[in-house]
Amino acid sequence: MKRMLLFIFLSCTLQLNAQRYWQQQVNYTIDVSLNNIEYTLDGFVKMEYINHSPDTLSYIWIHCWPNAYKNDRTAFSEQLLANGRTDFYFSNKDRKGYINRLDFSADGVRARMEDHPQYIDIVKIILPHPLPPGKKVLLTTPFHEQLPFNFSRGGHADGAYQVTQWYPKPAVYDKDGWHPIPYLDQGEFYSEFGDYDVRITVPKAYTIAATGEQQPGATPEQASPGAQPTKTVRYTQKNIHDFAWFADKKFLVDHDTLHLPSGRTIDIYAYYRPSARSTWQYATRYIKEAVRFRSALIGEYPYNVVSAAEIKMGSPGGMEYPTITGITDQLTAKELDLLIEHEVGHNWFYAALATNERRYPWMDEGINTYYDRRYEKMKYPAPASAPARPQKPGHANNDWLLKKMPQDQDQLFLNILATEKKDQPVSTSSEDFTSTNYELITYAKAANWVEALEDSLGRPLFDSCMRTYYEQWQFKHPYPEDFRAVITSTSHRDLSSHFARLDEKGALPPLPTHKKIQPAFLFSLRHTDSIEYINFLPAFAYNKYDQLMAGIVVHNYDLPFNRFQFLVAPLYATGSKQLNGIGGINYNWYPDTHIKKLTLFLWGERFSSLSGVDTNGHKLFGGYYKLTPGIRITLNNPSPRSTTRQYVEWKTFLIGEKGPDGYVTKSTDTITSYVKGMGKYDFRYLNQLSFHAEDNRVLYPWQTLLQIQQGDRFYRVNFTGNYFFNYSEGGGMNLRLFAAKFGYLGGKDESLGLAFYQPKLTGVGGNEDYTYSNYFIGRNEYTGFASQQIMQLDGDLKIRVPSFPWLEGRSDNWVSSLNLTSTLPASIVPRWLPLKVFFGVGTYADAWKANALTSRFLYVGGLQLSLFHDILNFYAPIFYSSDFGDQLKTLSDQNTFWKKISFSIDIQNVRLRKFFGNLPF
Repeated sequence: MKRMLLFIFLSCTLQLNAQRYWQQQVNYTIDVSLNNIEYTLDGFVKMEYINHSPDTLSYIWIHCWPNAYKNDRTAFSEQLLANGRTDFYFSNKDRKGYINRLDFSADGVRARMEDHPQYIDIVKIILPHPLPPGKKVLLTTPFHEQLPFNFSRGGHADGAYQVTQWYPKPAVYDKDGWHPIPYLDQGEFYSEFGDYDVRITVPKAYTIAATGEQQPGATPEQASPGAQPTKTVRYTQKNIHDFAWFADKKFLVDHDTLHLPSGRTIDIYAYYRPSARSTWQYATRYIKEAVRFRSALIGEYPYNVVSAAEIKMGSPGGMEYPTITGITDQLTAKELDLLIEHEVGHNWFYAALATNERRYPWMDEGINTYYDRRYEKMKYPAPASAPARPQKPGHANNDWLLKKMPQDQDQLFLNILATEKKDQPVSTSSEDFTSTNYELITYAKAANWVEALEDSLGRPLFDSCMRTYYEQWQFKHPYPEDFRAVITSTSHRDLSSHFARLDEKGALPPLPTHKKIQPAFLFSLRHTDSIEYINFLPAFAYNKYDQLMAGIVVHNYDLPFNRFQFLVAPLYATGSKQLNGIGGINYNWYPDTHIKKLTLFLWGERFSSLSGVDTNGHKLFGGYYKLTPGIRITLNNPSPRSTTRQYVEWKTFLIGEKGPDGYVTKSTDTITSYVKGMGKYDFRYLNQLSFHAEDNRVLYPWQTLLQIQQGDRFYRVNFTGNYFFNYSEGGGMNLRLFAAKFGYLGGKDESLGLAFYQPKLTGVGGNEDYTYSNYFIGRNEYTGFASQQIMQLDGDLKIRVPSFPWLEGRSDNWVSSLNLTSTLPASIVPRWLPLKVFFGVGTYADAWKANALTSRFLYVGGLQLSLFHDILNFYAPIFYSSDFGDQLKTLSDQNTFWKKISFSIDIQNVRLRKFFGNLPF
């Protein structure tokens, strides 16, 4: 009875909504001509705006989306920066675009135009006379457009033109009011239906691919003396809400026809360059298969023509428009087939069912992706062990590697996002998604939701519901509640809980609560949602004392990350003949409140740091061990799109050190000998509280670190700030500010043994790494290449003067410095050579005293070679304070170019994003 009442209620609701539903109509007549020398368009547009709403309109919002490319302050430009792209921001003026010379009239009366208060690509047309319900107004305007280089969907590239989002276009007015939206790269569109009549004039050498049906006969235009001969081609199409066209001198054109079950025959076109013939020669076949597939499942293809064109865009992939799609090149045959099927499928979910793509992207991309999966499973049934993504042609078939890769990479990334609480609800608006989440959730997770809906209903009933949805809402603007109403009324099911999941975070399908444990050699990403792998892989390490070390790494660092993580790496040292290694455990919580992540950890390590030989020729070794318990609290950001990160961390370093005094003398009346002693460790500790904040934005990123340290008899406070200034041609300058305060927790008379805790200006060596946090080849070397290694710490003046300790700028009070590092212009240094310049200047407390041993300010400048994403750096001082120069002259063996070079190995700064870009973890 409850189900029957629900069905009756929903049926009545549907009928009531059907009676109340209305939508505006805009019919277009456009004449446009292309200037392929100046990359411009000149045109005239007539828009017949019919007011079907119950409201009287006094103004109309108009999208002028070409102005999104006008400067670096538009919503489009800001979004590209937020998504990690600077190419448009730093582009030259001749690569930008705009639309101007607009002069709107309404029924022949000039209309006043007002700017949008926020977006320069939207204007308001004040109608000379209000437009009552049921009436229409004819809006007209000329326009001139500078086409940009194609940074996104439209523009020019490689001598071809991709003319999209190019003409003045009224915003949608529906039951929720006006929907003026700026042009965005991430986030698509929402437009009114109408009939289009478009005349396109281009130089005669160009072939045009466009929305709609080409009318017979291209009209040659009379060219002025010296001008290129041109042609005019006319296209018409009813019941569409956008119009795009592409022009290319190199287009080859394939044509075919398709007979639909209703008896209609439609035209199939493929446009492509000769370089793509090997794959695109099958494009018309792929289009026909896609149309047959979608028509059978959803409803018959609604137009008389469907086309695909090979084009250039700002990023690889495809973009749909009514009756035509643009697809980028360099695809395998299978990739092209699947991409054509996806883009052609948008003629159902976008062109005919014209949802608000900007606000509800799942309604077109998610549902469309669901049908992509059905198509792929039907046409390319893969064995259970095969990966989801196709192998690139020419690549060796590595079965061993394939078996370790996920069958569904998108699902793996979705599970990572859900585990890390970085996902967002499916119902999120396009512009509110992170760039990663937009690609994964809008497409893959939304498709998972549709698959779950199919599982709940069963495929036959689900297909019936979707055909009803298409039949009832074709050429309309359905909202999520309309989709839900159709599915519920057709299925006679209460689907409240299922539709509620659109607004929820979390894995879909849900992750199992328990995993089985399984060993893996090297790694495995297969079935990590249900299996926790214990990974085994060989490990190697080296330092000057232990020499080559070999061992094994055992860990459970899987994707998605486990809450409990461990790593153990025992290493046998061939030099010291002892067992060294590193290991640790983490436990992670994800409260998803003001705290994003809370991690408890305990890490330890043991290595040699000294070596020597006694009088009997026995090798002696000194070393250290370290235990580091701690807690890190990573704070949450109010906006998922924020690139800022803050954490608070407490660490305690528990360190034991032993010198190379492991042999002692034993004497009797007749003989003196040396026997091995037990060796004793000296213990010390250091407490460290850190406050870290950073913004990893692509433009002008910065980071700050405040550390408060306390050990036996002293305290130390460090501040380090970094700010990066981007250069328009690439690269940039990093500005580093450092300041430190040192003090005693007793009197200075108890300062013995505390000198190496004190901050200094010049390069910090391995023997001064008092927390053993950096990797050093020879931690306590004073001669040879290993002694030239420093770490980027303290004042970071990149010069070593161990023979002159009074020149190091060490202080038991305070130290401060400013460091600059800059890339060099490509006109001076080729891009492949990662050469930089550096300069550092600093001062310290003792330099301001009377009779100071150095100048108040010390400085060093020179050249820096940075390799492997700044992990390995070499520094060559070229000029420096006379304080350094005068003393180095006294030691001829150290005052050489090669001896003054220093280097750093910053393994602790390795970040996967440096190598792999925007990862979801």
